[in-house]
Amino acid sequence: MNNNEEQFNSELESSAVLIPIIVSNSYSKKYYLDERLNVLPREVKDTLKIIFVKLTEEVGGVAEVSFDNTEYDLVFKTYKNDDDFNYDEINANYKLSKIEREYAEIFSQIAEFCKFKLNGLV
Repeated sequence: MNNNEEQFNSELESSAVLIPIIVSNSYSKKYYLDERLNVLPREVKDTLKIIFVKLTEEVGGVAEVSFDNTEYDLVFKTYKNDDDFNYDEINANYKLSKIEREYAEIFSQIAEFCKFKLNGLV
């Protein structure tokens, strides 16, 4: 790969934007769902809130689902504050991965919705 290709690929990667659409924070005891997802059925919104609040209550830290506007896919992550020594990173990642698999159909539909709605294609 030559320098021009490397620079182009680097610029593409840096233009990627992760848009948080679901965040559950055990520190502030807050839950966030992007307002553009308010069109989801109440049952789906309630389910998302329950599973993410429960996750952060169990493992601590912050759980976040973001939409990657270059890959048109959801990115799942969990993280902690630097001073949180009770956070269980292995268990948090395991449980988040389990949620991602168990609710794959819902997340697939959310990703498809975000692809159009958050990229201005609709």
